[in-house]
Amino acid sequence: MKLNARNLIAGAMAGVMSLALLAGCGGSSTSTAAPAASGSAAPAAAAAAPAAAAPADDGKVYTWRLQNNYALDSAEGRMAENVKYAIEKATNGRVQVELYEPGALCSAADIVTYLSQDAFDCAVIFGSTYSGVIPEADLGCGIPFAWETVGEVYDAMEVYGLKDVIQEAYGEYGIKYYWNVHEPNYNTLTNFEVNSVADYAGKKIRALGVWGDYYAAIGASPVNIPGTEVYQALQLGTIDGAHYGWSALSDANNIREVTKYAIHPSLCYCQMATLVSENSLNALPEDLRNAVDIALEEANMGSVSLAHIAETEQSVRAAVNGGYIEIVDLPDEVVAELREIAVTQVWEALAAKSDRMAKGIEIIKQQSRDYGRQVDY
Repeated sequence: MKLNARNLIAGAMAGVMSLALLAGCGGSSTSTAAPAASGSAAPAAAAAAPAAAAPADDGKVYTWRLQNNYALDSAEGRMAENVKYAIEKATNGRVQVELYEPGALCSAADIVTYLSQDAFDCAVIFGSTYSGVIPEADLGCGIPFAWETVGEVYDAMEVYGLKDVIQEAYGEYGIKYYWNVHEPNYNTLTNFEVNSVADYAGKKIRALGVWGDYYAAIGASPVNIPGTEVYQALQLGTIDGAHYGWSALSDANNIREVTKYAIHPSLCYCQMATLVSENSLNALPEDLRNAVDIALEEANMGSVSLAHIAETEQSVRAAVNGGYIEIVDLPDEVVAELREIAVTQVWEALAAKSDRMAKGIEIIKQQSRDYGRQVDY
C-alpha cells in the first residue's frame, strides 16, 4: 500500500534534528603522494610504514588529494565537498584538498587498496564496496535492521564501541576511519511492487557486500555493479531494482526516471565514511594533524551527515511530488519476517567470518536487546 509521504519525511527529519545535536565544526590537513599510473594493476593491500612526523608550525601549505566514490555533482559527491571545506577551514587554508571524480586516480573498487599504498591522501567511500578486503567495512555501512535512528548509529559507534572494532580493521591497512550517517531511507528502489517476501523471488537486485547477502537470503539475485552503472542497468532491464539510498531519486544519477517504487520502511540508517592515510596524517605538523583529526571526526558526525540527510529528504519530496515514484509501505508481518531472516542468516554469517566480526555483531545484538528488539530467535 502507498505510504503517506508526509509521515515518511517527518519521521526522517526528526532524525535530522537529533543529529543536529551532534554537529560540530570541521577542518583538516596533509601532504600528497604521487598518483598510481593510469591503468596499472592495483598493488597488494598492506599497511605502509609510518612516516616521520613533520615539525610543528612549519608554515607550509599541504595539498591532499581526495578520491571520491561518487560523482561530485551528486548528493553523495557533495559529502566530499563538505569534507574539503571542513579541512581547509580548520587549518586556515594550510591544508588544501583537491577533489577527484570516480576513476580519476583509481577505480572505485580499488580505493582502499590504493589508499593503503599512499597513492592519494583520503577518500569518501561506501564501505561495503570493500568488504572483500576489509570484512568489517560491512559493519560500518550498517547491516539489515540494525538501526532505526541517527542517534542509534551514534550510540553503537561511540558508546557501545563499534567504531573501535572497525578502526582496528582499517588500521591494519594504515587507514584512519571516520564514520558518518549517509541515508535515513535505505531500501529497494524497484520496477516491481513488493507486498511480500515472495515478491523478491528471482528478481535481479543491485546490492553490495552484506546487502547482496541479504537479498540472496530473501530469494532475490544480487548483482554487484557500481553506482555509476545503476541508471543504465535499470533503464535496460538488466536489473529489476537497486538497493540504494533514496538520495539517488533526485541527484545526478536521476534514478527516479527509471524506477517506479520505493520500498519502505528503511532497512537501516546507512553510513558512508571518510578514510585518511595515516601516513598523510603523520606527515603534517602536530598542530595541523590534531586540527584535521578533530575536524574530520566532528564534521562527519555533523555537517557532512546533516547536509546529506537533508538532501535525501529533498530528493524524496521531489520524486513523490513529481509523480515519479510510489512509496510502498510493507505490512508489519512482512517486516518481521524480513528481520528474522536478516538476523538468523545474514548477521550470523557475518559473525562467523572472524573473531573481530563476531565481536562487532555481538555489539550490534546487545544494542538491539537494550532497545527492546528481538535478536535471539
